[in-house]
Amino acid sequence: MYFDGVCNLCNGFVDFLIRRDAGGRLRFAPLQGSTARARLPQAQSVEMLSMAFIDANGKIHTESGAAVRAIAALGGFYSFFNVFLLVPGFLRNIVYRAVAANRYKIFGRQDSCRLPTPAERERFLD
Repeated sequence: MYFDGVCNLCNGFVDFLIRRDAGGRLRFAPLQGSTARARLPQAQSVEMLSMAFIDANGKIHTESGAAVRAIAALGGFYSFFNVFLLVPGFLRNIVYRAVAANRYKIFGRQDSCRLPTPAERERFLD
């Protein structure tokens, strides 16, 4: 899961995923880091891309598709979120893009990327 490391909303979403990912399967990297630059061509424009998710098949998902798939990857009850993928992406992304475009104004931003706690460190890539 790649996220905007200075966005408070994005960091809150990462916290949500970490708390619920009991198996520790998900890994996280800020879009501003070297891992994202190496693996995501879209990372050139963090302002346009607030998150990306690479699934088990290596496919890169962005925008609402990334958010839905990240939640569904938690498994169990959260697998239900896959139902939102039945809504066409262009419709889901209308809301997603509106929130993403205003995320700093609404939720604020940090001066630097989030630093994982010692307990989280193994789950974060640079």
